[in-house]
Amino acid sequence: MKKYLMFFVLIILSSCNNDDNNYNDARLLRGRWLWVSSTGGFSGGTITASKDKNELELEFSATHLTTYTDGIVTTKRKYFIVNKESIFGGYKNMIITEKENAIDQEFSINESYTVNGDELILASECYDCYTSKYKKVK
Repeated sequence: MKKYLMFFVLIILSSCNNDDNNYNDARLLRGRWLWVSSTGGFSGGTITASKDKNELELEFSATHLTTYTDGIVTTKRKYFIVNKESIFGGYKNMIITEKENAIDQEFSINESYTVNGDELILASECYDCYTSKYKKVK
């Protein structure tokens, strides 16, 4: 009987997995991020913070994404993270936000993201859209 019980416990424990990766990635987003540059669009050009003259910041809480322009709140929307197929290939974690002044869609364009230390890269999941770089505000 003990053999069967041990075997059963072993099967149960071996079927468990650690699914914390998405949560860890989402926690890396939390905080305030200062916009550095964006590249893309139809022309493939680059816009930088020094050229644009506007200071753009993103702030991620556990449930909301707040956008600041020159220190003033311009939007505050709920967001969530999903792992789904990217137009750039493979599966990526994506930020999905509530719609913002969009009549024909429930949510805005998905943005895949990568956090490397104090750098955040957001890539809009659409053709001729922009990929933006942000630096973590300490």
